[in-house]
Amino acid sequence: MKIFYAFTGSWGISIILLTVALRIMLYPLNAWSIKAMAKNQEIAPQIAAIREKYKKDSKRMNMEIMEIYREKGVSPLGGCLPLLIQMPFLIGMFDLLKSTFALRGASFIPGWINDLAAPDVLFSWSHHIFYIGNQFHLLPVLSGIVMFLQQRMTTAGSMDPNRMTAEQRQARAMGTVMTATLVVLFYHFPSGLNIYLISSMLLGIFQQWLTTRKINQSVTVIA
Repeated sequence: MKIFYAFTGSWGISIILLTVALRIMLYPLNAWSIKAMAKNQEIAPQIAAIREKYKKDSKRMNMEIMEIYREKGVSPLGGCLPLLIQMPFLIGMFDLLKSTFALRGASFIPGWINDLAAPDVLFSWSHHIFYIGNQFHLLPVLSGIVMFLQQRMTTAGSMDPNRMTAEQRQARAMGTVMTATLVVLFYHFPSGLNIYLISSMLLGIFQQWLTTRKINQSVTVIA
């Protein structure tokens, strides 16, 4: 990150550029994951039909589901792998923000993000509110909004609730819960970490749009 700072003179921009660099490094893996999630959405109705047909025979049900995965070349855990790989980067960024002395007191947007090693402060008030305190931190809320949009984009293939499978509805509900949990957990985290999260998720949304567009174009050409 110091390399980016040498060129930009801004630690905030350096965090964003570092996020871009990490996203570029992980691009092939993330693209593979997006394709795997698209395939999972495609076979979701078949999986739901198998679950209904063999709901009294769990062994047969699991065998039939695994056969579908094998035929389609789909991994049921394919969408989770990039998240697991990115976790060390998130932890590393948190340690970096807490241990790098130069980031303490480093301002990004004066009047709002005055210290990248501390939570941002959009405005404050006199009375203390449980957990929230007496300051409003906007970046964690923005992180939650961007994550919500990313989750909705992931399940965009089945926007009609009446056509969604039970697994898809459950995944969407879990995504909403995760979004709310993220806002709560990261509310008092350093603003630099929230900038990293927002940048990473926005780049993820762009990559998902780009990869999905390529998939649709290839399907159109084949058709």
